[in-house]
Amino acid sequence: MSRIRADRFVNNAANGAPELTYGAEVIAGVGLVGAGGINITGVATAASFSGATGTFSGDVSIGGVLTYEDVTNIDSVGIITAQSDVVIADKIIHLGDTNTAIRVPAADTFTVETAGSERVRVTSSGYLGIGAGSNTNKPLHIYTGASDSEIRLQTNSGVEQNSYITLRQSSGDLDFYTVSSGTNMKFHTVNSERLRITSAGAAIFKGGLAEKYENAGTTLGSKTNNPLSDGNVILFTGNESSATLTINFTGVHSTLSNGETVSFTAIISPNGTGLITVAQVDGQPITIKWSGGSAPTAGASGQDIYTFQVLKTGTGTSDYTVFGAAANYA
Repeated sequence: MSRIRADRFVNNAANGAPELTYGAEVIAGVGLVGAGGINITGVATAASFSGATGTFSGDVSIGGVLTYEDVTNIDSVGIITAQSDVVIADKIIHLGDTNTAIRVPAADTFTVETAGSERVRVTSSGYLGIGAGSNTNKPLHIYTGASDSEIRLQTNSGVEQNSYITLRQSSGDLDFYTVSSGTNMKFHTVNSERLRITSAGAAIFKGGLAEKYENAGTTLGSKTNNPLSDGNVILFTGNESSATLTINFTGVHSTLSNGETVSFTAIISPNGTGLITVAQVDGQPITIKWSGGSAPTAGASGQDIYTFQVLKTGTGTSDYTVFGAAANYA
């Protein structure tokens, strides 16, 4: 193979770079160098370019790996198309808005940031965190840090809010809201409606209604206090030995609001003497308005079943009306 060695190449007029109309091929060495460069209108093929700069007005095709060891930025005014993977070390940011980013902060983890803070995370376990950051540990983990956290379901673009769920952290309440007039909240199982709460607040059960009862396991004389959370029906076992009994319904005052009511049923074995004479609401004695106008007598045997209807008539601890009735079942 012959070689041409020269300090420089110029065009015919000696005032510019020469033009290689049919391209050029460089096998190895320093490549195409020089202050003025070489204009190539054909195809330039090279096994190695080193220490050279170049300007290309047409397409550039590279069959191997193009490595830029000292390039810190690539500026493209058009679309960048990758035929395979695009590999990043950490994040993709928005032009002119560097605190908005898509990140890969750790292996098998994907996050989205806005305003410099992480908003969404998908963990290696497939868990989705919204606002939970690195604490994401449930299939769906939503965290706001506010006293009220809200999930809103909007079904009508003309309505500011249609249905939403709020968790009130200060009280631990989970609230369900429907705000449109005439809107019902429905609960389904096996594709059938089982419970409906109307916009007026009425609850309609589409199947049977079952509730637990409290099996006290002892006599009322030995267990005066009976919390609402244990059930509205209370079964006392064993024969009562006292002729005057007090029953205290606890957890009521903190649960009921003015204008609300709750009922209790107490079942005792009177043994001829046991008789409920005092009803309390969270330790506050309330005069019982008995069915028939007077207190019942104790059954000689069997079981006496007492029913109490407790109405909250104000906000004070004694603002209650209690209606009572008793019947003996031998």
